[in-house]
Amino acid sequence: MINIRKVIPSIAVAMLTISSSANASVPIVKSNKKITALTHANIVITPGKQIKNATLLIEDNRIMAILKDNQIPDAAFSIDLSGYTIYPGFIDPFTQYAIKFDYPKSDEERPVYDINRIGGNAENSAIHSEKEWFSYIQADNKSSSNWISNGYTSVQTAKLDGIFRGRGTTVSLADNIPNNIIYQSRSHRFMALNKGSSKQDYPASLMGSLALIRQTLSDANWYQENKSKSGTAQHPNTVEFNSALEHLTLLDKQQIIFDTKNLNNQLRAARIMSDFELSPIQIGSGSEYSRIDEIKALNYQLILPLNFPQAPDVSVIDKAREVTLQQLRHWERAPSNPAELAKADIDFALTMNGIKSKDFWPRIRKAVKAGLSQEKALAALTTIPAEMSDIDEMAGKLEPGYMADFVVAKGNLFEDGEIFSVWLQGQEQVQQNRSLDDITGDYQLAIQQVPFDLQITLDKKLSATLNSGETQIDLNKLKFADNKLSFTAQLDEAGYAGVNRFTLWLDGKELSGHMEDAKGASIAVAGKKSTASHSESKEITTVDALTEHSFKGKLTHPNVGYGLEALPTAERIHIKNATVWTSEDQGVLKNTDILVADGKIKRIGQNLKTPKRYRVVDATGMHLTAGIIDEHSHIAINGGVNEGTYAVTSEVRIADVVNPDDVSIYRALAGGVTSAQLLHGSANPIGGQAQYIKMKWGSNAEQLKFDKAPSSIKFALGENVKQNHWGDNFNRRFPKSRMGVDTLFRQTFDAAQDYQRDLEDYDDLGRSNKRKQVAPRVDYRLEAVSEILNHQRDIHIHSYVASEILMFLKVADAYNFTVKAFTHVLEGYKVADELAKHGAGASTFSDWWAYKFEVYDAIPQNTCLMNQKGVVTSINSDDYAMQRRLNQEAAKSMMYCDMSAADAWKMVTINPAIQLGVSNYVGSIKEGKMADLVLWDNNPLSIYAKADKVWIEGTPYFNRKLDKKMQQDVAQERQALIQKILNSDVKARSGEKPTPLDEPQWHCDTVFHAWHQAH
Repeated sequence: MINIRKVIPSIAVAMLTISSSANASVPIVKSNKKITALTHANIVITPGKQIKNATLLIEDNRIMAILKDNQIPDAAFSIDLSGYTIYPGFIDPFTQYAIKFDYPKSDEERPVYDINRIGGNAENSAIHSEKEWFSYIQADNKSSSNWISNGYTSVQTAKLDGIFRGRGTTVSLADNIPNNIIYQSRSHRFMALNKGSSKQDYPASLMGSLALIRQTLSDANWYQENKSKSGTAQHPNTVEFNSALEHLTLLDKQQIIFDTKNLNNQLRAARIMSDFELSPIQIGSGSEYSRIDEIKALNYQLILPLNFPQAPDVSVIDKAREVTLQQLRHWERAPSNPAELAKADIDFALTMNGIKSKDFWPRIRKAVKAGLSQEKALAALTTIPAEMSDIDEMAGKLEPGYMADFVVAKGNLFEDGEIFSVWLQGQEQVQQNRSLDDITGDYQLAIQQVPFDLQITLDKKLSATLNSGETQIDLNKLKFADNKLSFTAQLDEAGYAGVNRFTLWLDGKELSGHMEDAKGASIAVAGKKSTASHSESKEITTVDALTEHSFKGKLTHPNVGYGLEALPTAERIHIKNATVWTSEDQGVLKNTDILVADGKIKRIGQNLKTPKRYRVVDATGMHLTAGIIDEHSHIAINGGVNEGTYAVTSEVRIADVVNPDDVSIYRALAGGVTSAQLLHGSANPIGGQAQYIKMKWGSNAEQLKFDKAPSSIKFALGENVKQNHWGDNFNRRFPKSRMGVDTLFRQTFDAAQDYQRDLEDYDDLGRSNKRKQVAPRVDYRLEAVSEILNHQRDIHIHSYVASEILMFLKVADAYNFTVKAFTHVLEGYKVADELAKHGAGASTFSDWWAYKFEVYDAIPQNTCLMNQKGVVTSINSDDYAMQRRLNQEAAKSMMYCDMSAADAWKMVTINPAIQLGVSNYVGSIKEGKMADLVLWDNNPLSIYAKADKVWIEGTPYFNRKLDKKMQQDVAQERQALIQKILNSDVKARSGEKPTPLDEPQWHCDTVFHAWHQAH
């Protein structure tokens, strides 16, 4: 220790030793109090509030007072911290520290549908909400050093495994028994989308995880409301004890720490939680800067890892081609992410999660250099995580009564300062020898009145030189301990022959002692520090933020290649002299004008007068059509297109996983597509709920959704749903035959009818009986099926073989609903009369056949034959690439079976609009309809036709001329960022190696396990 002014030996040295077998007569609490005074320090009370030259007085493990006059009690053990800064101890709100527990490992091979339920646990093994992690805490000296070395004194911790992960606990990093380190036994709840180590198949997709969360939160509310009801004679209370749900019944009074891994998932989690009036604290992704406004609107806090990405390898041309513009932009902007959030007044804490301990302070300083104020950075380490860890009344500040958890630093930590010690519960853990730092500097020494300059430096170890005039003498055997400096020196040139031995004592800034020369004579030596030590504390300063001009990359909507720098706005336009394909009874109109305003088609006619403030588009020689509609698409979906685990998964929703960053949206626009139905795959008979979107490139996921479209759902027939080709282990899931598929449908519809009847019966009860009788549990799986029976949700069903199509028509007739569309329906021509009689639509391929056994009977005349029988027929893509040429796919029916051009065009416009229930709004050019329009440079059914301009609701979303410029801009921006990387130093290029979001282009039969990926 340095300059100990007052020592009370009985307190500082004497220790009371109590054996582990102490009897009950030994007091639990020591009667003696230890008072320590850290004097003359710069004390940071809270971020933005600092007292210079003050004393921090602590008693045992608590802060007693902060004394501005440094007048300390006589009994205090005093440490002079002149030139040092004391910060509140840092708090990490997201860790897995000191949890001594692992879930049992299972060697059971997939698929695993059910689990052994032990002790009232949940039926899904990714739900561990009953776990209270304080019961599994045991201090871990080895791992705690990673946090302590960076100034952390406490952490919030839980087992980071599963979806509902249990209730965290906040603990000190001190090396003590669990009873003494637990600050908050029950802090916040932990959740995630990743099911972790669960061997149970469900959920396998992102939408499955979200559905499980929705159902579990709903079940928890139901459990709370019904578990204590007395029941009636006819309806006794049969609510099972469920420990997992029991621990989720007071979520509105608890906070949730939600780990989502990427930005789109953050927004999804925030929305699903808001449905239950919950606002979680989310673990950041590092790319929040790209959707600041959405985060602000959803009003949630963040815990940010400092996982700035490593610069992509662009040193080799071939490798550089594989790097996306999004990756290049993120490398450049990631360090500014904390600053951008702070600028938007979004609260966040910092965590060490996801990075190495040694990288922590370099990353913080990088963030500060990128514009984060030091005050905000300190708040993100202290006051904000204290609140997030539920210990804000005992930690995060240096105030009387708070725990004596703090950091002693030399210099400004946010610039180039160093941590010298960390105090945990009033006990110091030295990180660097503070006394060594105090001896460093320049001294003026006198040996028998001969002046010498003594220079002492510290770079891992002490070194020193004596200078006299132009003579420099290196010192040997240099040691410093307990304020005593010793060394040897050869001073022949100064008149002292041989090796001379020095012993000097440090007192403040003065050195005094003696030199023993080669003859054994003792010579007095005295000296004084000549200049202020380099380690004097620096003021906390603000580093100028990086300006927008500092960035080579753009920030667009979405922040990927071909994203928009500014979102487009609706226009008033006068399209003149076009050939208009109406997709209505009027057919094709030559030399026709259209007026568009307020997102709608206002007038159609010839030689219309241009109203004021309308922009004129000369369409002479061009063709205007309604935007193409794709009945069957799998673009713009994250985390899997199939939840193919159970045979019925009607609870999952494509709406939950719409991906607004998918460049396929922009490419679809380039092909004239303005909207599409995003469908679940065909891995099970009853799949997930579909979502109709408009291709509003640059909009967020919610803005893409067209809320006027009726609800729909994907069903499937055929080989896929029976798991015939899934592998030898997949032989247990019912159904395994086509007749089993029929039975499954009927069983599910029967269950939905029973469910609906139970709801209605309960609703009919009087208030008194409702207080006693258990209410039916909301079952989102059966809710969706009930909506079909109530004509509130349409079915689009994957199908090929005629016999199966007929089978499902019988099911529909039996349960009194109409099938909206059979999709694929390659044997539809065989049963066209039956389809027409039922009123079912058919959405098919133009000329796919013989690509698997069940489509051997497919023919390219299928469209014509169904159309001639009065079946509303459309062409779909089921493929991200084919979607961009649906105009050509429609034209093929003219070649194969002489379909008229007008009817062919209807198969990609008004017919799919009818099948999707949106024909009152889109699908044709008619006054009053939405202005979803495409201007082509040629006949749209020609292979030479290109979409020149595309509007959605009167807003321009694609322009081929601007697209060419955008291609040039993207190439130039890529090169600028590549050059920035190549010209940067190693430090600027360092970072975390990004884990790619390795998602394929989806198809109906894609079986994908999202939790093997980095979501």
